[in-house]
Amino acid sequence: MISRENLAFISATFIAVVLLFIIGLSRPDWLVEDGLVETMGAMSFAAAALLALGAALRKSAVLTLTERSLLVGTSGLSLLLFLSEISFGARIFDIQMPQMSGGGEFDGGHDIVMVLFRQVSDGGPSGMLVAAATTGLLLIGAIALLYRFGQQARAVVRSVLSSAFEFRLAVALGMLASAVALDLIRSHKAGVLEEILEFSASAVLILAVTAVLRHQGGALRVTSEMRVQASGARSASPATHQR
Repeated sequence: MISRENLAFISATFIAVVLLFIIGLSRPDWLVEDGLVETMGAMSFAAAALLALGAALRKSAVLTLTERSLLVGTSGLSLLLFLSEISFGARIFDIQMPQMSGGGEFDGGHDIVMVLFRQVSDGGPSGMLVAAATTGLLLIGAIALLYRFGQQARAVVRSVLSSAFEFRLAVALGMLASAVALDLIRSHKAGVLEEILEFSASAVLILAVTAVLRHQGGALRVTSEMRVQASGARSASPATHQR
């Protein structure tokens, strides 16, 4: 069962995406290459990478090994997304990025999906058949794994739905996957929604890490209060004994 906090978060995120999409349709100049939205998204991905790495490296008994691993993975993913947003190959290393068949430069991780999609399209019926067979095999494999590890999968789902960090991380990944899918559609509205989803995902990644930091802070306050109470009890004990 999804927690109230996560339900409120996904509702607020959906409303924010809709509002930003409406604004993006009326202000296309904000969504151009190196425009306001892309620049802010890149900065947010960089901030998420630093925050996640800092949270993972903090000495805290509150974090489990799984949470630390997820934070390190979040930091790495955010760094890759930041570098992809700024076309790191051309700008940082002064490398001329290769041209893709069908237009555009290969300057980001999402372009891998674009290259595969275009190769399938150019392959005609045989390419579509191979893609359909591969998708079918992957689907069968996923169903088999779910059947074999169904109990563990349900436990993971329950954990994600109840944890603020893991839930927000899952939301961000879903938004990024949707943005990649929209990149395959040649439509102005799809392009606007893609940029909005990428920018929103960067903000959600930051909020995911702040949920961990908030949890750490709350646990430290509880520990500190318990120590104060224990110290007070020890101080009062001798006086009680003397009376």
